[in-house]
Amino acid sequence: MRMKTNRKLKLCVVCPVHWSAFMGGSQYQIKCIVDELVPSGRYEVSYIANEINPEFTATNHTVYQVGGAVRKLGYMPHLVHLYRELKRIKPDVIYQRVACGYTGIAAWYANKNKARMVWHVAHEGDVVRGNLIYGRNPIRRSLEQMSVIYGLRRADAIVTQTADQADLLFSNFGRSADAIVPNFHPAPSEDIDKSGPVTVTWIANLKLWKQPEKFIHLAKALSDMPNVRFLMVGAPPPIFGESKWHHEIMDLISSVKNLTYLGKRSQAEVNEILAKSHVFVNTSLHEGFANTFIQAWMRHVPVVSLHENPDGVFDAEEVGICASGCESKLASAVRSLAEDAVRRDAMGARGYRHAMRNHSVDNATLLAEIFESGAVHD
Repeated sequence: MRMKTNRKLKLCVVCPVHWSAFMGGSQYQIKCIVDELVPSGRYEVSYIANEINPEFTATNHTVYQVGGAVRKLGYMPHLVHLYRELKRIKPDVIYQRVACGYTGIAAWYANKNKARMVWHVAHEGDVVRGNLIYGRNPIRRSLEQMSVIYGLRRADAIVTQTADQADLLFSNFGRSADAIVPNFHPAPSEDIDKSGPVTVTWIANLKLWKQPEKFIHLAKALSDMPNVRFLMVGAPPPIFGESKWHHEIMDLISSVKNLTYLGKRSQAEVNEILAKSHVFVNTSLHEGFANTFIQAWMRHVPVVSLHENPDGVFDAEEVGICASGCESKLASAVRSLAEDAVRRDAMGARGYRHAMRNHSVDNATLLAEIFESGAVHD
């Protein structure tokens, strides 16, 4: 049953980071949700986060910052501050994304104050026991994991991105997903132009689990293809805490002549790059559902994935190739697509149709139905 109210529904997003501070996959999805729902006039949206760009000015929602620096104990020390902000806002619905200490706090508040708590799984690790990693401090890991488990057991609704995540949620925690809502993106607005040299692109922030070194190895392995260029896009690794790896990656990039590193780019710039790219490569060990898959497909770019094959999409839809963790298979797949324009274009066309059918902004209405279902509010 939908919530009946003569006023706007008060929707509060709770996520440790606001997109103004860092535009990760979850933050971008939240932005898409806010941008789609606010114009309907049915929602009053607030966003509680620990990290917010102090220069950011919100136009379609209100931002609230909680907690101080995230130290050894993670996000759980923000309990009192977060609870107070929720008490002040008095949301009808809490939408929590990115599993952390905030997950349990949001569920606790919702249970005590007749709010509806919707938890959206952002990553496969969110629904696998023992896979939650929140820093090296074992006390922090324990606190965060207990909070996530508390939250997923008491959330009013749980949304997953894929059927695979729903299966993991049930097998590991005995709870069924209330809905599977795939990530979504606005329709492409760029001119799709594949007339330039064959371009193989990798896009991600340079993190250990994204395995950028695998793409660097790929570019080097295919250096015998002089008419193929390799592009890397993404924020460099932080020097603090990973200084050795930072320098190793940057040195490795500079050692490969057919590879160009463009550094951090905006979403608009990334989409322009993809509109001119011919093959997209993902080397992550694991993902939730990579936004870059959707961005690439919408711009007629087949995806070659080293590990990830969410819901078997590469087998069922033929929108790219999964290398099943094998680097030599990754290289063979990229080589074959770089050399075969007909096959590449056919995969790109299927990718576009698949993305527009399954990952359009229409998916925001599915979330709206979940937000608006439940108890009746005055």
